[in-house]
This record gives sequence, structure tokens and C-alpha cells, in this order.
Amino acid sequence: MTLVIDDEFKSLIPALLPEEFKQLEMNILQDGEIKEPLAIWKTDKVNLLLDGHNRYKVANKNNIAFLTTEIDLIDRDHAKLWIATHQLGRRNLTDDQRAYIANEIRDIRSKIAKRISEENLLKGTKKPESAKSAQSGRTSTLIANESKLPERKIRLAQEIKKIDPIVSEMVRSGDISLVEGRKIANLSIIARQMATKSVKNGKDVRTAIREAKKENYNTIVAASKPKKLEGTYRILYADPPWKYIGLNQVDEYGHAECHYDCLDDNQLKNYKVGNRLVKDIMDKNSVLFIWVTSPMLERCFPIIEAWGFEYKSSFVWDKVKHNMGHYNSVRHELLLISTKGSCKPDIPKLVDSVQSIERSNKHSEKPEEFRTIIDSLYDHGRRLELFHRGKPPEGWDAEGNEVI
Repeated sequence: MTLVIDDEFKSLIPALLPEEFKQLEMNILQDGEIKEPLAIWKTDKVNLLLDGHNRYKVANKNNIAFLTTEIDLIDRDHAKLWIATHQLGRRNLTDDQRAYIANEIRDIRSKIAKRISEENLLKGTKKPESAKSAQSGRTSTLIANESKLPERKIRLAQEIKKIDPIVSEMVRSGDISLVEGRKIANLSIIARQMATKSVKNGKDVRTAIREAKKENYNTIVAASKPKKLEGTYRILYADPPWKYIGLNQVDEYGHAECHYDCLDDNQLKNYKVGNRLVKDIMDKNSVLFIWVTSPMLERCFPIIEAWGFEYKSSFVWDKVKHNMGHYNSVRHELLLISTKGSCKPDIPKLVDSVQSIERSNKHSEKPEEFRTIIDSLYDHGRRLELFHRGKPPEGWDAEGNEVI
């Protein structure tokens, strides 16, 4: 018997991996027969293959006879529904692939229900029970119960398919997981295309996403060619000239105001670079590293918020040498990490949160090791340091009264 392979029907079936197909072929050759009948849909013209594409391929290749079982179906939509439902029970599929199929079932049922509803509306008849049943299948909850999958997985499969069918297909084929699919789908269109291509060429998803983001960012910056202190920045480093109101901060360095002009909290909140507030000079996805001493810690958070960031974590600088404080020896300073949008480190590495570096004898001077840490975590993006003193380091723009 000659069977017709319908491309649309075949596309609903996740392909076997090469080793899986090879094992199937070996099993059939050892048995000398194909034990399970191939499912077909007999139309007026042809016999369409619904299930058993790999077995049919082995049969033709090795001239092995096979049996068929006929499935009685109304139309193509019901044929697709049968195929998808039958595939849901395959043991070699991951739950993410099954979630993709479950979402396909939801879509097909919704389409059938809509068509029945429109036909009945034209006829002026009430919606039959079959249509109500099909329409109820629109809900992810019902499909989740039937497939014994978390509803969130099915909704995620639906979300990815709406954004990018190519990424969705990669989930269906088992090349990536649903979580990885969401990460790729959430990229900009150009970055998404770059990442998809890289994954198909064999790169792991994390590397593909990181490289795509970097290349896309650099392309945008190169095209806009922003001048110094114009455009927006991805990385912000700041050592504010805190005004110690009502606090005795005289130490071996002398009071801060003996060294530079200090700013109160409101001045810092409304600080401008040129004629723009700090929050307006940052990318929608950016990171802030801001220095603060223990007495000023509580006052720092409203400033972080005013600048458009949300606190995430911190580094501790152990200065080794002691500083006299009211309650203890204040030999440390904090470098708070805050983000705007999504801006986790580009390079996934663990850096010790406590850095023991002996302080210099210059007031408020910070070790360059911390800038090196920032550069090692974030390998691309425009960089700006506020309140910088001296010559800006290579790769950084700088703003402040003492910039050379």
C-alpha cells in the first residue's frame, strides 16, 4: 500500500534524534516485522499517514511489510487534533516538548470550536454540545489537566509561539527548553535572530544569548555614534561626595569638605549630567555601582531609587587599616549594586563579595581593583563614572569637577 505523507501533518510530530531512529530500525530488523500498525486517514483520493512516519521510512528502506489501521475523521482539523493528542503520550518527549504539543491541541480545539460556532450562527441554530465541549478546550487549565502538565508550561509555550514561531519550533524539536526559549524570545528581533542562528550552529544557549546581546548593543552604539556624555550608558560607577550632616567625620584625612565640595541628599537625587537627570542618561537595562559608608547607608537607597535603579547586592571593601568610629572600628566601605530593567552580569562568574585591600593615604580614594571587577563582570556597554577625579580610565567616560 502506498501512503501519502502530508507535510503539515508530519510537522506536528517531533522528529526522532538520529540515534533514536537508528535504534528503531535495529529493533524492527531484529523482529523482522513492524508490529504496530501505521495509522492512516482514508480520504476520497489518498491514504494519508497520521502516525508511524519513522516506521514507514524503515519499511520502505528495508522492504518490510506493514499493517495499517484506519482512523475515521471529519476533516483536516480533526486529523491534526488526533495527531497532536496521540503524540502527547510519547515516552521519548520531554515535558517541555509535551507542553508545546498541549498548546497545539489548545489551538486546534479553539479553531474547531470557532468554526462550529460560526456555522451555527449562520444556520441560526443553537450551539450543539460538541461545540461547547470543543470550546471549553480553549482553556490551558483543561489541557493541563488532560496532559498532567503544569499550566504555566503550556502558557509559556503559547507565549513563545506568539512571539517567534522559529524559537517555538526549536522547543518542539527538543533543541532548547521552554525557559531557554523564553530567554531567546525576550530578546530584540535582531538579537533573537543572532541567538537562534548561533544555537542552531551548536552554541549553548547562554553563550548564544550573551554574544547576541553584545553584538546587537555594539551595532546600535556604532550606528548612533554618541559623543561623550551624550546618549545613554549601560554601566554607571559613582562615588558621591556625601554631605555628613550632623556627623563628626573628622579622621586622619580631615573632614570631607576640606577635600571637595559635598552634596546633600536632595542635590544627589536631582543630580544632572549636562542638563539631564541621572535616570535619563541610563539604558533601560543598566547597572549602577555606588559607594557608600556605613553611616550613610540608609540615606543611599532613596538616591538609588531617584536615579531609576533597584538595589540588588553589594561588595564590602575591607580597608585593613582601622578607622575610628562612634560604635566600632569602621574599616570597611560598601559598594552597592543596583539595576534598572534586567542587567545581570554578562560573564557568569563568582567574585568574592569581600575584598581586602589596604587603603591608601589619599582621602576617599577607591582601589582600582573594583573597577577591574566591574569590567570583568560586564564585558560590553558604554561606561560612565560620576564624580571622577583625575584622568578617565580607558573605555570609560567621566563626569565631575575634578576630571582632567
